[in-house]
Amino acid sequence: MAIIESKPRKPAEPLPLGGDDPPHAGSILALWMALMVLLQLAFWISGARSTALADAVEVGAARVESRGIGEVGDEVVRKAIGLQHDSRWFWTVLALIGDFAVEPIGLALRAGVVATLFGGIALLKGRSVEFSRGMSSCAMVQGFWVLGLAVRVVLAILLRRPEIETSPTLFLSPGPHPGTVWVTLRQLDVFVLIGWLALAWGGWKRGQVGIFGAAMVCGVVFSIEAICRIMFSLVIEAGMRLSLMPEI
Repeated sequence: MAIIESKPRKPAEPLPLGGDDPPHAGSILALWMALMVLLQLAFWISGARSTALADAVEVGAARVESRGIGEVGDEVVRKAIGLQHDSRWFWTVLALIGDFAVEPIGLALRAGVVATLFGGIALLKGRSVEFSRGMSSCAMVQGFWVLGLAVRVVLAILLRRPEIETSPTLFLSPGPHPGTVWVTLRQLDVFVLIGWLALAWGGWKRGQVGIFGAAMVCGVVFSIEAICRIMFSLVIEAGMRLSLMPEI
């Protein structure tokens, strides 16, 4: 009779606890988005956000009244002033959509696009993709955009000013300036530039892309985002000027 010897089983190795796993990108983005919504809410509740729009409405109404006296009938002037005040709600709703929907979603969209491009380049170059780690890092860097908003909101509330700039617009001389120049300079906000530099630095340090590739990816995405913001801002501001300061 053959004797079968049973070999002792090796003890099962403990499962890794995941201590080296990167934090979940979704949780990080949810935190930043929630903080941004709260900051925007504080901005609106304080009245600082709506002050500029209210001032524009009043200036437009005063302009309509001054130009209409002696040129058109009083009824026409009253209707024009009424339209000025009625249009305020439209622009307010548009601003609310931008602050509470577009800006928070922009955090997730920016992080996802940059992380995907870094991972795709790493795959094409035969490098370690590390998409999860890259996505978490890109999500973490979005905190610079939230920090910039926090600084502007706090200063606007403390100083009781409708708008606080942390961009090169601070160096413009007092007086009117072309809208294109103003909107373009606003895209060079110091916190935004630090955020983009952090995104490029992270992609290079993880080994997904070279320093040139990281700069190219972030530069292209930044340019596309800036162009979209500039075009949208100019269209909105042109519409506001035509509706709030019409020619009678």
